[in-house]
Amino acid sequence: MAKADELGGGRERRKPTKFTRRPMERIHKIHTAIKDGRFPNCSTLAKELEVTTKTVQRDINFMRDSLKVPLCYDDKAHGYFYEDSVKDFPEFEVGAEEMAALFLARSALDSIRGTELADKLRDAFGKLTRSMSERVALNWSDLDEAFSRKVPEMKGRDVKLFGQMAEAVVQQLEIVFHYRKLGADKAVARRVQPLHLGEVDGGYYLIGMDKEREALRTFALPRMSRLTVSEIRFERPEGFDGREHLRRSFGVWSVDGDHKPFLVRVRLKGYAARLAQERRWHPTQEVIVLNGKGTKVDVCFEAGALEEVLRWVLSFGSKAKVIEPSELKSMVAEELALMSK
Repeated sequence: MAKADELGGGRERRKPTKFTRRPMERIHKIHTAIKDGRFPNCSTLAKELEVTTKTVQRDINFMRDSLKVPLCYDDKAHGYFYEDSVKDFPEFEVGAEEMAALFLARSALDSIRGTELADKLRDAFGKLTRSMSERVALNWSDLDEAFSRKVPEMKGRDVKLFGQMAEAVVQQLEIVFHYRKLGADKAVARRVQPLHLGEVDGGYYLIGMDKEREALRTFALPRMSRLTVSEIRFERPEGFDGREHLRRSFGVWSVDGDHKPFLVRVRLKGYAARLAQERRWHPTQEVIVLNGKGTKVDVCFEAGALEEVLRWVLSFGSKAKVIEPSELKSMVAEELALMSK
């Protein structure tokens, strides 16, 4: 094993260079030098790799403790050797799930870039990845070539709104803004206690307590304007869960109070049936296969409101048939009648 004095009592004499090799590149060069029987030590390796002896020692420790290579230090030869044969050098592996999580976390920042919130999140993400810096070299350009995620491009105005609202949610500060409902001719002033921000179907929404109506409401970010964050603090409603609130809805449309959810059953056939077995549109979704080929299924779930379910059903055209509830049947029939005109 390496001795403490092999580092010269911890005193660093080499000046750091501007060029730094990738951690795994250094480790592979160390491995090659040891495997070739050159008995390298921290000093000779530091000179060869153009790094400090402390950096080499960290690499050595990682090779021995984490990669479990049979690494030992020879006092007579003043260098390292393998006490057992090492044919294939073990790589530090980032598994499929870890790679996906890292990529999704990084790509999620793209939609809010330019905000103070994004900067803070990017710093936090950097700390996570830096903890791996001595173990694995991540090249983000390589990841970008391998993975992609189609996310909505937020307008500059919306990015600023999002950042302001996010801070208001975290700090529990009331906000005032003007809001124009779909189909409305003009925007109306609203005073809201912001509780939760969510992304649904590529759009960003705020769930908050509307002070004038004393009820929870959902607001689409692009339809908000003239936002002002006040200095009035509020207490979050006990038991409120933003994710659970969105879970009750098929998209973002929800209901307040103790309204009983609708039990939806839609029969899909053909390509729509196969798609239903690959997708999950709602947390309560259940897919019942009705034939051996899987070309006819019933999709069942609970929904707090039916407006977005209507849009979803119509997207499948003749491949969809509403079984229940009767309210959804009537909505589909009315919409088709209007479309036929």
